[in-house]
Amino acid sequence: MSKLLALALTATMQSAMAGAVFLDFEDLQTSAPMTTRYAAQGVNVTGSAWGATSANCEYPGGQLGQVSFTRPNSCGALWLVQDPTKPSTNTAKSLTLSLTDGFIDAMSFVYSGSVAFPNLQVHVFDAAGQELGLGLTGLTGTTCRDFLFCNWSQTMTLSFTGVARSVTFTAVDTTILLDDLRFTTPATTPGNLPEPASIALALGALGGLAWSRRRAAR
Repeated sequence: MSKLLALALTATMQSAMAGAVFLDFEDLQTSAPMTTRYAAQGVNVTGSAWGATSANCEYPGGQLGQVSFTRPNSCGALWLVQDPTKPSTNTAKSLTLSLTDGFIDAMSFVYSGSVAFPNLQVHVFDAAGQELGLGLTGLTGTTCRDFLFCNWSQTMTLSFTGVARSVTFTAVDTTILLDDLRFTTPATTPGNLPEPASIALALGALGGLAWSRRRAAR
């Protein structure tokens, strides 16, 4: 019983202390540099990063979005671009998302490439700048007919061991859109305790198990 109790309480505490950050960019109303856009969620964006609003979606005032992309049930994305108001540099550019509280186990995303071989690379780093996991390299795209971006990947997952602090995406300037970035964060406050209701449920379940065992032993 003591072992069962310990396992139940551990599972409860892990559930209570884990968190998540999910960026789907549906809050965007215009295309603009991302920098401090998600600072309130503990996310800092640096490098060649702009928000992209879909030219297939209508925004307040009847205006269409500013980027030639389409995706079912989506009107916003993250664009790996140095400056969309100027011609592409045709060179590799990078954007980095850093999480104040870090993230653990894995991160996931979907992407669209406007050319067949954008050679997207994704790498995760810890607070000391050491790479975690093997990264993802050579991810390719598919050209579209009516939009620059219309073919989207399945969910890509990059797994690693340790606590990561940042993830960097690198590809040829203007050729990649990212969406649905998902991170699992560790405890926001060390020593957080699970809610009393969660403990009560765990103890109640164990109590019921012990009672049923005593009845079966009679």
